[in-house]
Amino acid sequence: MGELLKRIEGNTYYIEGPVNTGVYVYGNNRCMVVDTGSSEDWGRKIYKALEAEGLRLNLIINTHSHADHFGGNNLLVKRTGAEVAATAIEAAIISSPYLEPFYLYSAHPPKFLQNKFLMGKESPVDRIIAPGKLELEGAEVDIVDLKGHSPGQIGVGTPDGVLMTGDACFSAQIAQKYKLLYFTNIGDTLDTLKNIKETDYSYYLPCHGDLETDIRAVVDVNLNAINEVMGIIRWELLRPMTREELGSAVSERLDIQLNRTQYYLNQSCLAAYLSYMTDLGMVKGRIEGRRMVWEAV
Repeated sequence: MGELLKRIEGNTYYIEGPVNTGVYVYGNNRCMVVDTGSSEDWGRKIYKALEAEGLRLNLIINTHSHADHFGGNNLLVKRTGAEVAATAIEAAIISSPYLEPFYLYSAHPPKFLQNKFLMGKESPVDRIIAPGKLELEGAEVDIVDLKGHSPGQIGVGTPDGVLMTGDACFSAQIAQKYKLLYFTNIGDTLDTLKNIKETDYSYYLPCHGDLETDIRAVVDVNLNAINEVMGIIRWELLRPMTREELGSAVSERLDIQLNRTQYYLNQSCLAAYLSYMTDLGMVKGRIEGRRMVWEAV
């Protein structure tokens, strides 16, 4: 294969970039791609890579609905007629990208949140898929439940022993850079990380990070990051705080520099921690002086 399309094993390839795109070839030079990057420019790169090898794109699978994972959908659909597939809840956001800044802000978002990082270009979704086997023409791939980073996130496992993991876990470099890794459900994330660690694929392709043959060290980086954040939250909540105050304290402890977009992402992530820790009886929330405060139990 050419420069852009890198072989992993057998008929499984990837296109390396800010968001790695998985490619699986089947049948008579037909293929599917997994995630299409953040923009039409990345879609063009995917199209160029496939065209150079004489491959016909039949199916796009989006692991989840964050804007940097479906930005190339429209261009590829227009040029190839490919179908787009995603799980139900992720399909709703891919087809209505306004929902992402809407849920982060909890109402109609100000214009500064309606940006390319939070709102991808609207894309139709032709097929709703769920964890299990997905039949292609003369081939079969595994759709793997990897929810946590996003509520309906999936991975894709190919017959060549490759699992494309979406954003289920992040590299050590990403963890060191962002510190508060973005997960929307901590309980689901912990289950997903445990399940990934117990799999025996030959290769693991995260969207953000390097191709791995052993995912366990990467999983441990994510588990350690989650445990560190929970420890900081319990320590800071020895005195009652609002979520905003907690966000400021956690950001200071982790030395996180915030812009407006990152502020709302971090607040959403902290809400996920508070929900999980409340359900476990580690913290509790109450109304004090007409404000919601949280404290360690």
